[in-house]
Amino acid sequence: MAQPFSSINVTTIMQQAGLRRQTFYDYYRDKYDVLGDIYSSEVAAAAHYCGHYQYWPQTVESIVAYFGTNRAFYQRVIQIDEQNAPEMVIQAHLRQMVADIFKTMGEAEQVLIDTSYCKFLKDLLGAALLSGIKEWLLADHPVSVKQETDYLQAYFQDGMNGFLLRARKINTREIG
Repeated sequence: MAQPFSSINVTTIMQQAGLRRQTFYDYYRDKYDVLGDIYSSEVAAAAHYCGHYQYWPQTVESIVAYFGTNRAFYQRVIQIDEQNAPEMVIQAHLRQMVADIFKTMGEAEQVLIDTSYCKFLKDLLGAALLSGIKEWLLADHPVSVKQETDYLQAYFQDGMNGFLLRARKINTREIG
């Protein structure tokens, strides 16, 4: 029986599972934690490249494909605006992914990334990626998965290229 998420509670979940209500709290804080766990485990399987500069385009492609495949579910989930909303888990994941990619980019490209600037990039680009995905999920006439992937990859590439260009100019000035 399908019912709105707002009307589902822990007791209902555990009755359907045939388990004690207290067992739920051995694993989760609340029903939103369950949604966060679903996202975390599924996106980890779908985008196993997360955090590697070498594979960031495949990571973005995998994440968009994941949301495209699960579009109807995430259209509802992303609109939950309550404490511990699943959007916070998604945003935390995207921010960490950006931080990891920039960290490994610095190592691969042999450029230094200031810790506070890396945090700024993580927060800004993570929020931008979430905003782009959210708008795409909620659009009345969304572009294709491929087009959304192309847009997000171009946006992310532009940010990385700009950073690398600036970092290399700074390093060249310091050496010369």
